[in-house]
Amino acid sequence: MDYILIKGLNKNFNKVKALANINISIKKGEFVSLLGPSGCGKSTLLRIIAGLEDPSSGEISVNNNDLANIPVNKRNMGMVFQSYSLFPNMTARENIAFGLKLKKVPQEEIKIKVQEIINLVGLNGRENHYPGQLSGGQQQRVALARALVVNPDVLLLDEPLSALDAQIRITLRKLIKQIHNKFKITTLFVTHDQEEALSISDRIFIMNKGEIVQYGTPEKIYKNPETKFVANFVGTYNLLTPKFLNQPEDCSNIFIRPEHISIILEDTVIGKNTFRGVISNVYFLGNIVRLNVIVNDTMLLIDTLNRGDNVYYEGEKINVYVPSDKCLKIKS
Repeated sequence: MDYILIKGLNKNFNKVKALANINISIKKGEFVSLLGPSGCGKSTLLRIIAGLEDPSSGEISVNNNDLANIPVNKRNMGMVFQSYSLFPNMTARENIAFGLKLKKVPQEEIKIKVQEIINLVGLNGRENHYPGQLSGGQQQRVALARALVVNPDVLLLDEPLSALDAQIRITLRKLIKQIHNKFKITTLFVTHDQEEALSISDRIFIMNKGEIVQYGTPEKIYKNPETKFVANFVGTYNLLTPKFLNQPEDCSNIFIRPEHISIILEDTVIGKNTFRGVISNVYFLGNIVRLNVIVNDTMLLIDTLNRGDNVYYEGEKINVYVPSDKCLKIKS
């Protein structure tokens, strides 16, 4: 059963169309990411759901309740922003308790709930610090705790990790996933980072220029992109010509991921879909070695697992295998 249902949603800012005919259904307890480049409309969509923006047309319902009939303060949604949006004159504990006080929750209950959430997000020892005394990661933990402590029906996360350092982003990403696994709060997560979306989502909705261009599980999105935009935005890819694979000329946009192309032994007989090439560039990426390999007039991008013994050099000649079953046809 659909818990959040968005039908025919449009949003115009003067003559600019920010959202065009958005249709989304989300099940209760699902973790959904809105993934796309800056300016594609994903944050606008989240703000409309939260009630911070009005749609130009369309409908949004949560648990069969039309949000148009529900005031913002009655929607029982928790929201976390990229900019933290904490009260600078309140301690972490006071910031977390703010929503409960607005709801006139008894003081003793507030004390218990706030301490529980402080323990959950790992703010012990920092609860009496002011935002200015906390790191960016700690401030975002406060913002997350403040959104969770009111026991929301829906959790809205608007690029909550984008302003943080890489290692802190990974840590908080794990925390967000752990919290979702524990409470199963229906969650919408806005991000432009494909790794974030792939790692924590049940489903991903890819947005571009105000439209949803594809949706599905992380695995489906990655393995079966429907357009060149999706293929390029979610991971990297090779685009091959029909001539390269001896395909009919009307077979255009043949796509394959770099990790699906294999490097094979030097003495292998060159056969179908096996090619001789020259390494033009070598990139060390930690657990991955990325190669640019020139085959005839085509540049192939190849990712191979770094096992410590696979050393490659620019100018080296190698044989590569392009498996037909990993090649997909995609739209322009």
